[in-house]
Amino acid sequence: MKIALVTSKIESTGGVQIFTRDLSRILRERGHIVSVIGEESLPPERREDLATTDLETVVGEFFTNLNKEKEFDVVVCNGEMGYAVDHPNAINVFHGSYYGYVKLLRKYMSQEDIDQKGITSKKQKISAEGKHVITVSNFTKEELEEFGINVDGVINNSVDPSLFYPREIDLSDHSLSLGRFQYYRKGFDVLEKLADRGVKIRIFSDAGDAIDNPNIESRPFLDNRLLGKEYSQAQVSIITPRYDAGQLTLLEAMACRCPVLTTPVGYGADIRNVIPEFVVGSVDNIDEFLERHLEIVGNRKKYSKQALDYFRTYHDPKTFKREWIELIEGSKAA
Repeated sequence: MKIALVTSKIESTGGVQIFTRDLSRILRERGHIVSVIGEESLPPERREDLATTDLETVVGEFFTNLNKEKEFDVVVCNGEMGYAVDHPNAINVFHGSYYGYVKLLRKYMSQEDIDQKGITSKKQKISAEGKHVITVSNFTKEELEEFGINVDGVINNSVDPSLFYPREIDLSDHSLSLGRFQYYRKGFDVLEKLADRGVKIRIFSDAGDAIDNPNIESRPFLDNRLLGKEYSQAQVSIITPRYDAGQLTLLEAMACRCPVLTTPVGYGADIRNVIPEFVVGSVDNIDEFLERHLEIVGNRKKYSKQALDYFRTYHDPKTFKREWIELIEGSKAA
Protein backbone atom coordinates (compact mmCIF):
# COMPACT_ATOMS: atom_id res chain seq x y z
CA MET A 1 0.00 0.00 0.00
CA LYS A 2 0.99 3.62 -0.54
CA ILE A 3 0.38 5.53 2.68
CA ALA A 4 0.72 9.24 3.40
CA LEU A 5 1.16 10.78 6.85
CA VAL A 6 0.18 14.46 6.84
CA THR A 7 1.61 16.49 9.70
CA SER A 8 2.70 20.03 10.55
CA LYS A 9 6.48 20.09 10.96
CA ILE A 10 8.41 16.93 10.24
CA GLU A 11 11.69 17.93 11.87
CA SER A 12 10.38 19.36 15.17
CA THR A 13 10.86 17.48 18.42
CA GLY A 14 7.63 16.55 20.15
CA GLY A 15 5.08 13.83 20.77
CA VAL A 16 3.44 14.19 17.34
CA GLN A 17 6.78 13.82 15.59
CA ILE A 18 7.63 10.75 17.69
CA PHE A 19 4.25 9.20 16.85
CA THR A 20 4.79 9.91 13.14
CA ARG A 21 8.30 8.47 13.26
CA ASP A 22 7.20 5.29 15.04
CA LEU A 23 4.15 4.69 12.86
CA SER A 24 6.20 5.28 9.71
CA ARG A 25 8.75 2.70 10.83
CA ILE A 26 6.07 0.13 11.63
CA LEU A 27 4.43 0.54 8.23
CA ARG A 28 7.70 0.46 6.30
CA GLU A 29 8.71 -2.72 8.12
CA ARG A 30 5.47 -4.19 6.75
CA GLY A 31 6.62 -3.35 3.23
CA HIS A 32 4.38 -0.32 2.67
CA ILE A 33 5.53 2.80 0.83
CA VAL A 34 5.22 5.67 3.30
CA SER A 35 5.44 9.40 2.56
CA VAL A 36 5.53 11.92 5.40
CA ILE A 37 4.19 15.27 4.23
CA GLY A 38 4.57 18.47 6.24
CA GLU A 39 5.83 22.02 6.00
CA GLU A 40 9.28 20.83 4.94
CA SER A 41 7.72 19.01 1.95
CA LEU A 42 6.40 22.22 0.40
CA PRO A 43 8.10 23.52 -2.75
CA PRO A 44 9.38 27.14 -2.61
CA GLU A 45 6.30 28.60 -4.33
CA ARG A 46 3.96 27.01 -1.77
CA ARG A 47 6.14 28.09 1.15
CA GLU A 48 5.55 31.67 0.03
CA ASP A 49 1.82 31.10 0.57
CA LEU A 50 2.44 30.70 4.30
CA ALA A 51 2.82 34.47 4.60
CA THR A 52 -0.92 34.87 3.96
CA THR A 53 -2.43 31.38 4.37
CA ASP A 54 -2.40 29.01 7.33
CA LEU A 55 -0.20 25.91 7.36
CA GLU A 56 -3.15 23.50 7.57
CA THR A 57 -4.61 24.80 4.31
CA VAL A 58 -1.32 24.99 2.40
CA VAL A 59 -0.13 21.50 3.41
CA GLY A 60 -3.59 19.95 2.92
CA GLU A 61 -3.98 21.41 -0.56
CA PHE A 62 -0.44 20.34 -1.42
CA PHE A 63 -1.23 16.77 -0.38
CA THR A 64 -4.51 16.71 -2.31
CA ASN A 65 -2.73 17.77 -5.50
CA LEU A 66 0.11 15.32 -4.85
CA ASN A 67 -2.43 12.53 -4.40
CA LYS A 68 -3.61 13.01 -7.99
CA GLU A 69 -0.16 11.84 -9.05
CA LYS A 70 0.73 9.36 -6.29
CA GLU A 71 -2.74 7.87 -5.67
CA PHE A 72 -2.24 7.03 -2.00
CA ASP A 73 -4.32 4.17 -0.64
CA VAL A 74 -4.63 5.69 2.84
CA VAL A 75 -3.79 9.02 4.44
CA VAL A 76 -3.27 9.53 8.17
CA CYS A 77 -3.66 13.16 9.27
CA ASN A 78 -2.34 14.49 12.56
CA GLY A 79 -5.07 16.59 14.18
CA GLU A 80 -6.08 19.76 12.38
CA MET A 81 -3.62 18.96 9.57
CA GLY A 82 -6.52 17.10 7.95
CA TYR A 83 -8.36 20.43 7.54
CA ALA A 84 -7.87 20.71 3.76
CA VAL A 85 -7.14 17.04 3.02
CA ASP A 86 -9.50 15.44 0.51
CA HIS A 87 -9.21 11.65 0.33
CA PRO A 88 -11.81 8.86 0.44
CA ASN A 89 -9.78 6.74 2.88
CA ALA A 90 -8.58 9.18 5.52
CA ILE A 91 -7.77 8.62 9.18
CA ASN A 92 -7.62 11.64 11.49
CA VAL A 93 -5.62 10.99 14.67
CA PHE A 94 -5.93 13.60 17.41
CA HIS A 95 -3.09 14.09 19.89
CA GLY A 96 -5.03 16.72 21.79
CA SER A 97 -8.00 19.06 21.85
CA TYR A 98 -7.64 22.82 21.63
CA TYR A 99 -11.11 23.07 23.11
CA GLY A 100 -9.87 21.17 26.17
CA TYR A 101 -6.66 23.21 26.21
CA VAL A 102 -8.56 26.48 26.56
CA LYS A 103 -11.03 25.01 29.05
CA LEU A 104 -8.27 24.08 31.49
CA LEU A 105 -5.80 26.92 30.85
CA ARG A 106 -8.02 29.91 30.16
CA LYS A 107 -6.99 31.89 33.24
CA TYR A 108 -3.33 31.65 32.20
CA MET A 109 -3.94 32.72 28.58
CA SER A 110 -4.20 36.08 26.84
CA GLN A 111 -7.42 36.86 25.00
CA GLU A 112 -5.48 36.78 21.73
CA ASP A 113 -4.26 33.27 22.47
CA ILE A 114 -7.78 32.17 23.49
CA ASP A 115 -9.17 33.50 20.22
CA GLN A 116 -6.44 31.78 18.18
CA LYS A 117 -6.97 28.44 19.91
CA GLY A 118 -10.71 28.86 19.26
CA ILE A 119 -10.02 29.16 15.54
CA THR A 120 -7.86 26.04 15.63
CA SER A 121 -10.61 24.18 17.55
CA LYS A 122 -13.01 24.89 14.70
CA LYS A 123 -10.40 23.64 12.22
CA GLN A 124 -10.12 20.42 14.23
CA LYS A 125 -13.87 19.91 13.90
CA ILE A 126 -13.80 20.55 10.14
CA SER A 127 -10.71 18.34 9.81
CA ALA A 128 -12.59 15.40 11.36
CA GLU A 129 -15.53 15.59 8.96
CA GLY A 130 -15.71 12.56 6.67
CA LYS A 131 -12.70 10.88 8.26
CA HIS A 132 -12.19 7.93 10.59
CA VAL A 133 -11.31 9.66 13.87
CA ILE A 134 -8.85 8.15 16.35
CA THR A 135 -7.51 9.68 19.56
CA VAL A 136 -4.42 8.76 21.57
CA SER A 137 -6.27 8.71 24.91
CA ASN A 138 -9.69 8.37 26.48
CA PHE A 139 -9.18 11.84 27.95
CA THR A 140 -8.86 13.40 24.50
CA LYS A 141 -11.81 11.37 23.22
CA GLU A 142 -14.02 12.87 25.92
CA GLU A 143 -12.77 16.41 25.23
CA LEU A 144 -13.38 16.11 21.48
CA GLU A 145 -16.83 14.59 21.90
CA GLU A 146 -17.77 17.35 24.35
CA PHE A 147 -16.85 19.78 21.56
CA GLY A 148 -19.00 17.89 19.06
CA ILE A 149 -16.46 15.75 17.23
CA ASN A 150 -17.43 12.10 16.78
CA VAL A 151 -14.61 9.72 17.73
CA ASP A 152 -14.45 6.24 16.22
CA GLY A 153 -11.81 4.77 18.50
CA VAL A 154 -8.83 5.16 20.85
CA ILE A 155 -5.37 3.74 20.23
CA ASN A 156 -3.14 4.37 23.23
CA ASN A 157 0.37 5.57 22.54
CA SER A 158 3.41 3.49 23.41
CA VAL A 159 7.19 3.99 23.35
CA ASP A 160 10.17 2.41 21.63
CA PRO A 161 11.10 -0.68 23.69
CA SER A 162 14.66 -0.59 22.37
CA LEU A 163 15.14 2.75 24.13
CA PHE A 164 12.90 2.53 27.19
CA TYR A 165 13.26 -0.55 29.35
CA PRO A 166 14.29 -1.23 32.98
CA ARG A 167 17.98 -0.93 33.85
CA GLU A 168 19.54 -2.52 36.89
CA ILE A 169 21.10 0.61 38.35
CA ASP A 170 21.49 2.24 41.76
CA LEU A 171 18.89 4.83 42.68
CA SER A 172 19.79 8.51 42.83
CA ASP A 173 18.64 10.98 45.48
CA HIS A 174 16.48 13.02 43.08
CA SER A 175 13.23 12.85 41.17
CA LEU A 176 12.98 13.53 37.45
CA SER A 177 10.89 15.77 35.23
CA LEU A 178 10.87 16.39 31.48
CA GLY A 179 8.98 18.83 29.32
CA ARG A 180 8.96 21.94 27.21
CA PHE A 181 9.14 25.15 29.20
CA GLN A 182 5.48 26.10 29.05
CA TYR A 183 5.36 27.47 32.55
CA TYR A 184 1.72 26.97 33.56
CA ARG A 185 0.61 24.37 31.03
CA LYS A 186 3.40 21.97 32.02
CA GLY A 187 3.30 22.99 35.68
CA PHE A 188 6.83 24.33 36.11
CA ASP A 189 5.42 26.54 38.87
CA VAL A 190 4.40 23.37 40.68
CA LEU A 191 7.88 21.88 40.29
CA GLU A 192 9.40 25.02 41.78
CA LYS A 193 7.01 24.89 44.76
CA LEU A 194 7.92 21.25 45.35
CA ALA A 195 11.60 22.17 45.22
CA ASP A 196 10.96 24.97 47.72
CA ARG A 197 9.55 22.30 50.05
CA GLY A 198 12.71 20.19 49.79
CA VAL A 199 12.14 17.85 46.82
CA LYS A 200 15.28 17.45 44.70
CA ILE A 201 14.39 17.44 41.00
CA ARG A 202 16.48 17.00 37.86
CA ILE A 203 14.67 18.67 34.96
CA PHE A 204 15.39 18.10 31.28
CA SER A 205 13.80 20.94 29.30
CA ASP A 206 14.43 24.00 27.17
CA ALA A 207 14.08 26.29 30.20
CA GLY A 208 17.74 27.25 30.30
CA ASP A 209 18.42 29.87 32.99
CA ALA A 210 14.72 30.52 33.56
CA ILE A 211 14.80 28.04 36.45
CA ASP A 212 16.89 29.07 39.45
CA ASN A 213 16.33 26.94 42.53
CA PRO A 214 18.94 25.19 44.70
CA ASN A 215 16.89 21.97 44.67
CA ILE A 216 16.43 21.93 40.89
CA GLU A 217 19.14 20.75 38.52
CA SER A 218 18.11 22.22 35.16
CA ARG A 219 19.59 20.49 32.12
CA PRO A 220 18.91 20.70 28.36
CA PHE A 221 16.98 17.93 26.64
CA LEU A 222 18.79 14.61 26.54
CA ASP A 223 19.08 12.18 23.64
CA ASN A 224 16.51 9.38 23.98
CA ARG A 225 19.30 6.81 23.86
CA LEU A 226 20.54 8.14 27.21
CA LEU A 227 17.20 8.95 28.78
CA GLY A 228 16.30 5.40 29.82
CA LYS A 229 19.14 5.38 32.34
CA GLU A 230 17.84 8.63 33.87
CA TYR A 231 14.37 7.16 34.35
CA SER A 232 15.72 3.94 35.83
CA GLN A 233 17.76 5.72 38.50
CA ALA A 234 15.23 8.43 39.41
CA GLN A 235 13.18 8.09 42.58
CA VAL A 236 9.99 9.27 40.86
CA SER A 237 9.15 10.88 37.53
CA ILE A 238 7.11 13.99 38.37
CA ILE A 239 4.90 15.18 35.50
CA THR A 240 2.70 18.16 36.38
CA PRO A 241 0.65 19.40 33.38
CA ARG A 242 -2.54 21.40 33.74
CA TYR A 243 -3.43 20.18 30.26
CA ASP A 244 -2.08 17.25 28.26
CA ALA A 245 -3.54 14.62 25.99
CA GLY A 246 -1.30 11.54 26.18
CA GLN A 247 2.01 12.14 27.89
CA LEU A 248 4.82 10.09 26.35
CA THR A 249 7.06 10.99 29.29
CA LEU A 250 4.71 9.07 31.59
CA LEU A 251 4.96 6.00 29.37
CA GLU A 252 8.74 6.28 29.02
CA ALA A 253 9.14 6.37 32.80
CA MET A 254 6.84 3.42 33.48
CA ALA A 255 8.46 1.37 30.71
CA CYS A 256 11.73 1.88 32.59
CA ARG A 257 10.08 0.72 35.84
CA CYS A 258 10.08 4.24 37.27
CA PRO A 259 6.99 5.21 39.29
CA VAL A 260 5.25 8.44 38.32
CA LEU A 261 3.48 11.28 40.06
CA THR A 262 1.13 13.25 37.86
CA THR A 263 -2.12 15.17 37.44
CA PRO A 264 -5.57 13.91 36.36
CA VAL A 265 -5.27 14.93 32.70
CA GLY A 266 -4.23 12.90 29.66
CA TYR A 267 -3.12 9.43 30.69
CA GLY A 268 -3.28 10.51 34.33
CA ALA A 269 -7.07 10.29 34.08
CA ASP A 270 -6.77 6.54 33.36
CA ILE A 271 -3.88 5.80 35.71
CA ARG A 272 -5.74 7.13 38.76
CA ASN A 273 -8.36 4.39 38.29
CA VAL A 274 -5.71 1.68 38.63
CA ILE A 275 -2.90 3.22 40.71
CA PRO A 276 -4.47 6.17 42.55
CA GLU A 277 -1.23 6.86 44.43
CA PHE A 278 0.30 8.08 41.16
CA VAL A 279 -2.22 10.88 40.55
CA VAL A 280 -3.10 13.94 42.64
CA GLY A 281 -6.63 15.30 42.69
CA SER A 282 -5.57 18.87 41.95
CA VAL A 283 -2.47 20.25 40.28
CA ASP A 284 -2.35 23.12 42.79
CA ASN A 285 -2.44 20.94 45.92
CA ILE A 286 1.25 20.96 46.84
CA ASP A 287 0.63 19.18 50.17
CA GLU A 288 -0.96 16.26 48.29
CA PHE A 289 1.99 16.14 45.89
CA LEU A 290 4.37 15.96 48.86
CA GLU A 291 2.36 13.25 50.61
CA ARG A 292 2.20 11.06 47.52
CA HIS A 293 5.86 11.68 46.70
CA LEU A 294 6.84 10.54 50.21
CA GLU A 295 4.64 7.44 49.89
CA ILE A 296 6.09 6.44 46.52
CA VAL A 297 9.73 7.03 47.48
CA GLY A 298 9.24 5.08 50.69
CA ASN A 299 7.80 2.11 48.80
CA ARG A 300 9.55 2.47 45.47
CA LYS A 301 10.05 -1.24 44.81
CA LYS A 302 6.31 -1.86 45.12
CA TYR A 303 5.35 1.09 42.92
CA SER A 304 8.07 0.39 40.36
CA LYS A 305 6.52 -3.00 39.70
CA GLN A 306 3.05 -1.46 39.46
CA ALA A 307 4.33 1.14 36.98
CA LEU A 308 5.87 -1.46 34.67
CA ASP A 309 2.84 -3.75 34.94
CA TYR A 310 0.54 -0.86 34.04
CA PHE A 311 2.63 0.03 31.00
CA ARG A 312 2.68 -3.54 29.75
CA THR A 313 -1.07 -3.93 30.27
CA TYR A 314 -2.34 -0.66 28.75
CA HIS A 315 0.47 0.66 26.53
CA ASP A 316 2.33 -2.40 25.27
CA PRO A 317 4.32 -1.61 22.08
CA LYS A 318 3.02 -4.79 20.43
CA THR A 319 -0.58 -3.68 21.01
CA PHE A 320 0.12 -0.22 19.57
CA LYS A 321 1.68 -1.83 16.50
CA ARG A 322 -1.11 -4.38 16.03
CA GLU A 323 -3.95 -1.90 16.38
CA TRP A 324 -2.49 0.54 13.86
CA ILE A 325 -1.71 -2.23 11.37
CA GLU A 326 -5.24 -3.62 11.69
CA LEU A 327 -6.76 -0.17 11.17
CA ILE A 328 -4.68 0.78 8.14
CA GLU A 329 -4.37 -2.60 6.42
CA GLY A 330 -7.92 -3.61 7.23
CA SER A 331 -9.30 -0.52 5.49
CA LYS A 332 -11.43 0.22 8.53
CA ALA A 333 -11.13 3.88 7.62
CA ALA A 334 -13.01 3.37 4.35
